[in-house]
Amino acid sequence: MSQDRVDLGLIIGGPQGGGIESAGQIAVRTLMSKGYDVYGTREYHSNITGAHSYFNLRARSDIARSVRLPVDFLIALDAESVFTHMDDVKENGFFVYDSGTSGTKIDKIAPMPKPLKVRVKDKLSKLGLGDTVADAIKYVESKNVKVVGVPIKELLKETAKRSGLSVVSVARVANTIGLAAAFALIGIEKEHIEKAINLYFAGKEKVIKPNVVAVETTYEYIKDNFKLGNPLPNGPYQGRLRMVVNGNDVVAMGKIAGGLTLQTYYPITPAADEALYMEGYRVVEPIEEAKKRLGLDKIGTLVIQTEDEISAIGMAIGAALAGARVATTTSGPGFSLMNEMVSMAVIMEVPIVITIWQRAGPSTGMATRNGQQDLLISMFSGHGDTPKIVLASGDHEEAFYDSIRALNWAEKFQTPVIHLVDKMLSGSLKSIDPPDPTKVKIERGKLLRKVDGEYKRFLITDDGISPRAPLGVAKQMISSLVHDEYGMVTEDPVLRNQMTEKMLRKIETIEKEIPESERYSLYGDPDADVLLISWGTNKGPILDAMERLSRDGIKVKFFQIRTFKPFPAKALNEAMDNSKVIIGIESNILEQMRLITRMTILRDIPHMIVKYTGRTMYEQEIYFGVKEILEKGSRKVVVSDGA
Repeated sequence: MSQDRVDLGLIIGGPQGGGIESAGQIAVRTLMSKGYDVYGTREYHSNITGAHSYFNLRARSDIARSVRLPVDFLIALDAESVFTHMDDVKENGFFVYDSGTSGTKIDKIAPMPKPLKVRVKDKLSKLGLGDTVADAIKYVESKNVKVVGVPIKELLKETAKRSGLSVVSVARVANTIGLAAAFALIGIEKEHIEKAINLYFAGKEKVIKPNVVAVETTYEYIKDNFKLGNPLPNGPYQGRLRMVVNGNDVVAMGKIAGGLTLQTYYPITPAADEALYMEGYRVVEPIEEAKKRLGLDKIGTLVIQTEDEISAIGMAIGAALAGARVATTTSGPGFSLMNEMVSMAVIMEVPIVITIWQRAGPSTGMATRNGQQDLLISMFSGHGDTPKIVLASGDHEEAFYDSIRALNWAEKFQTPVIHLVDKMLSGSLKSIDPPDPTKVKIERGKLLRKVDGEYKRFLITDDGISPRAPLGVAKQMISSLVHDEYGMVTEDPVLRNQMTEKMLRKIETIEKEIPESERYSLYGDPDADVLLISWGTNKGPILDAMERLSRDGIKVKFFQIRTFKPFPAKALNEAMDNSKVIIGIESNILEQMRLITRMTILRDIPHMIVKYTGRTMYEQEIYFGVKEILEKGSRKVVVSDGA
């Protein structure tokens, strides 16, 4: 890590329910206060307390887009974190741990998965080491990592004494002690972490005080017992107005800015987090320009929790028929239940956005882990001929604008829009410049507010899209059965053909009116011989890996698929024509993007890098995966970094 270009990786590990999320939030804000761009992800089990959880974050003086391994600093707040992450710190990095756990044996850690225990014990045994934390620390030290033992219990007692509180009441600041120890070693002034604590716990003075005291106590301990390095320089973003958001927050913000009036949901991880955030900001005051444009002083968004996912999409469809701008949010298992209503929305020509937070399946799978396994069901959901739009966001900024774009497309083309967002985006924190909602104009398509005379809701048109009047504005029939232009049920073969052909023209209109430029993004040297093809949150680690490959003299370009329906066929064909080595990258075992590409443009992606552990894709995995393919010609590289 040079002084002129900072690229800092940090992991905070501890028990689920032990304040790991809070520590990550404070760490992100601290590093933002120093002027860095920050990206962080949290990995956690689908239980409430006990099992291992950790936050991996990265701060850079340019752009932080992904996390990496190994990291520069690791904070192990418990014994399990020591064993789990003993290989995750790079040479000359810092490994901060609770010295009070030194005698803990690995078999005494109840929540730790047995397969991991076996792997760790086997590794230590082969090196002639035992099965205690002290043995794991010896192993870490043998790798030229600087180990720092911090007596967390003693520092908690001192914090309690200085705060005038009991040790029990300040026990939850153990995470802050670990974080403060690492930041003191890094060379971050304590004022920055104290500022972050005040920001994160704003209005909670009883929480702020012991945390600030813990910082002061820990900084004193580190200063008195360890040699400190040079202070970390301030970054280029210092003093600049920025936001810190996770994926759930930013999608909710995009929908509200896009004029959403109703969101429905049934609680499921991680979709519920998006809905709950929206509930907290369901009435917002728009900027002056928006007030004038909308004629409103406030914008309200109704958020309703339903009894199940079928009810959620059914209620959204009903609201859309009444003229509301609607969305429902779910994850893979919930979307499975929505399938019949997807095709009902198609035949009733109802505009609806379905946000799918992809997680590791099948079935309940790993409810809190990442995956890209819902592409095929999104493409082929709904029985019969069902035209839909399917788009996928790659990062926080894209997710904001895509949320508005999805609402526009749903109403403009009167069809379901499926917005795919990876679980990793949901749980990742990112510092961003405040997005500008005016970049995407709100469009409502052929929406009628008044109807004079005869009205045909399903009027046969050249573009396949009929004028749409909300229920109550005009007399109309709505049915899930085949119908005529008025909505009257029919099984007449001629009318059936006419209405089906009308739907086909809608697909052609979507293909024509959504420009190719909105279906993909191309990064890197367009003339590079190596082409990477991917989608979703693989974007960040791919762009970071490309920087490393470039430093090795390897020129790479990256084709990011933004929409799968409509597919960027022309642009992808051109990119493949101009490449010698083509590599696909995705987080599922079936290579679903590869299958869709083969089906759509009749071309194969000859090499693949895939990951299906449920963890985020890392920069180094793509870097080494690309190099293996270039050097060995491997057809498939399976990567699996991360605890």
